[in-house]
Amino acid sequence: GISSLFSSLKVVRLLRLGRVARKLDHYLEYGAAVLVLLVCVFGLVAHWLACIWYSIGDYEVIDEITNTLKKDSWLCQLAESIGTPYRYNTTGSGQWEGGPSKDSLYITSLYFTMTSLTTIGFGNIAPTTDGEKIFSVAMMMVGSLLYATIFGNVTTIFQQMYANTNRYHEMLNNVRDFLKLYQVPKGLSERVMDYIVSTWSMSKGIDTEK
Repeated sequence: GISSLFSSLKVVRLLRLGRVARKLDHYLEYGAAVLVLLVCVFGLVAHWLACIWYSIGDYEVIDEITNTLKKDSWLCQLAESIGTPYRYNTTGSGQWEGGPSKDSLYITSLYFTMTSLTTIGFGNIAPTTDGEKIFSVAMMMVGSLLYATIFGNVTTIFQQMYANTNRYHEMLNNVRDFLKLYQVPKGLSERVMDYIVSTWSMSKGIDTEK
């Protein structure tokens, strides 16, 4: 009878709230997933570029024709600055040895690519040889596109996050103006406002009928 009807209505309401919750979770997860994905892509590109930057420096630090050390190479300058200079082994292999450790080389390479991609560019590590300059120009072009893409998407995500809040306040103002214009009694006005606020708190402005 009536009790079963009320029970059915409660079940329908719970199902509707469940759909709203799933939609909210979907939108929140989508925004968070996009942010995480963009950060991962940025880090991956920076890693690849750091490996290329190190390879260029490692290839150009020794002049193969004269078998001498290029003092203007960023690897040579890094080795001198951290106190691990390259040295020529005259008694053994007859090759250049020493230099920065692998960890220091990777961290420095990643530091340079990050400062270049984010357009900060402190200048303490700078390209000096022709190969390094050509690669830096290419990296600046890639970095500008990547920077614009990532921050453009971040701006869009934050705009979507605040769009519902702005729509909520606009709706409340419209309802208040309507109630004031038609001189709705105070008790009824308060109940209408309470209903709108409670409904919005459950649905966050998402149409549950869709």
